[in-house]
Amino acid sequence: MLTLNLLNVKTVLVALTVGLLVYLIRRRFIYRLPPGPWAIPLIGNFEVYTKPLVHRVILQLSKKYGPVIQFYFGPIPTVFLNNYEVVIEALVKRKADFAGRPTSVTFSLISEGFKDIALASYSPMWQYHRRVAIKALRNYLQGDLLEKLTQDNMTKVMNMMAAEKGPIVVKSHMDNIVFYQLFTLCFGEKKEIGDPDVEFLLREKDSVNKAIGNGLREDLLPFLKDVYPSRRYVIIKEAVDRAFSFMYKLLHEHQETFDPNNIRDLTDHLLLARSEAEKSGDDESMEKLNDTYLVQTISDIFFAGVDTTRMTLEWFLCFISGLPEIQAKCQAEIDETIGRRCPSIADRQSLPYTEACLYETMRLGVIAGLGLPHLTICDTHAGGYDIPKDTVVLINHFALHRDPKYWKDPEKFDPLRYLDEDGKMDPTKLDSWLPFSAGRRVCLGESIAKPEILMMCVHLLQRFKISLPEGVKPNFVGVHRNVFGSECPADLQIVVKERSI
Repeated sequence: MLTLNLLNVKTVLVALTVGLLVYLIRRRFIYRLPPGPWAIPLIGNFEVYTKPLVHRVILQLSKKYGPVIQFYFGPIPTVFLNNYEVVIEALVKRKADFAGRPTSVTFSLISEGFKDIALASYSPMWQYHRRVAIKALRNYLQGDLLEKLTQDNMTKVMNMMAAEKGPIVVKSHMDNIVFYQLFTLCFGEKKEIGDPDVEFLLREKDSVNKAIGNGLREDLLPFLKDVYPSRRYVIIKEAVDRAFSFMYKLLHEHQETFDPNNIRDLTDHLLLARSEAEKSGDDESMEKLNDTYLVQTISDIFFAGVDTTRMTLEWFLCFISGLPEIQAKCQAEIDETIGRRCPSIADRQSLPYTEACLYETMRLGVIAGLGLPHLTICDTHAGGYDIPKDTVVLINHFALHRDPKYWKDPEKFDPLRYLDEDGKMDPTKLDSWLPFSAGRRVCLGESIAKPEILMMCVHLLQRFKISLPEGVKPNFVGVHRNVFGSECPADLQIVVKERSI
């Protein structure tokens, strides 16, 4: 019996190998595929995908193979786009061709079966949820709600920073700034720093980020999750289950106290959308706005916003603390425009140099080196090559933001890149600047993220002179952070000193 079972296993493996080889050969004959290094059948280009900083490896290889490269993550063909021209062709000119999302065990886990916006594939359902979320964000952010929320939260955290003696570990304070602000935006409660509910979600989020790494073996061989799940898979599943259980609890509490005449937060705005669908008798829309989809929409805005915002702030402080002459120019602009009053979003137009520093932070700081993967929903093209349907496609933002064709001295922090002769922000100088991606899958939160993060930076610069600890030299080289090709400043500590105007 044992011999028979072994023969069956061998037969299946041989059949899979032969089938894969036939598939690969057929692809080569039918399509003009992008170039790339030879891959081992089933295993793929393991020397690439096992590296912690894949975006940097791909950039170097693009110098040999060109801007469109194909690799294999295990048996999965994956195309990387490495310059502005091919990215715009794919994401903008080809419209929805590249708007899909690949399925994976990890993505399914963290989205309850792709019920969110960020990871769901392109479909009428996805389009509907995105429209609802955008409307909710716009409605909630009308008026001065965002700046009042920012002022309140920044004051709390800056008071804590000012009370510290000696060098400050940046990450913990950036977590407080971002996590507590987004918690209030999504759920309406103004929590004090150290609140157990917020700290619980922060721990679960960091636990998932750490466990994901460059992906799980279950993503390559999904059946393993049922027969022999990895330790990292179990960690992610348990953390996700705990976090979503808590978020469902918050949603149900909102449902019990919901008042359409008193909208308190983003969750209420989504409940309002469902209430309006119910009143109109739109059963189809009501079904699309069930509890699972509402929780997943909130989860997207909350958790995705946390990662990108806190990493942007870390990089901003890294550059500003290491470049005191640039910091001084920002503070001179802030002093002249705002003085000691609280900054507002309306001040944005009067702070071009400071905003240019934020743009340069988003370019040079590796906040999402590869971003989220795309999937072709039809046979299409990019850079003169065929890209078959169901091909995973990754945008190398790291390569775009260091392309010497668009950025002179790409490793230099230079906010003047974005300004015209009059010192104003020049939108014509933003080619190859795509931290929020482009096209149908452009970041949902871009319209809120840029003014929100700018106001956070202005608050910090208005109040503090920010420097490195004595004897510490500036270090702008990032270290791997396990989130979609992200890097963070290495062990960043700063010293803050109250300013007087």
